[in-house]
Amino acid sequence: MSNLGKREALVYITVFLWVFMGVLGAFKGADLKELAVYFGSLTAYVATYIWGESKRPSSKTGIMKKGPNSRRETMIYIVVGLWTIAGAATIWYGSNLSDLAVYFVSLTGFVASWIAGEVYTPQDRITE
Repeated sequence: MSNLGKREALVYITVFLWVFMGVLGAFKGADLKELAVYFGSLTAYVATYIWGESKRPSSKTGIMKKGPNSRRETMIYIVVGLWTIAGAATIWYGSNLSDLAVYFVSLTGFVASWIAGEVYTPQDRITE
């Protein structure tokens, strides 16, 4: 597991969350179509990160390793964490996942464009 690349690690984590949320949803009686829509709301974030890491790989260590971490990677894991907490709470309390998906997607443009911007002009290279 220590040899995982950043993109590969994110894909494994995302697939694990897909299974976890599916099992939780089935256990709590969530509408799996709504869960699929909610899971789709994470796709643009993950895809943008994978594209960015493919286009300009970060020279920093992975978030799960010692050393300086990439801001892009930190941002994607914050988003994935918040997405997981919000989704699990929505499933647990039997709320509408489709509504949460729309709410979560509304943030996509901001975060995805920031991640993409870090590919072309990293924040630490901008001088004022």
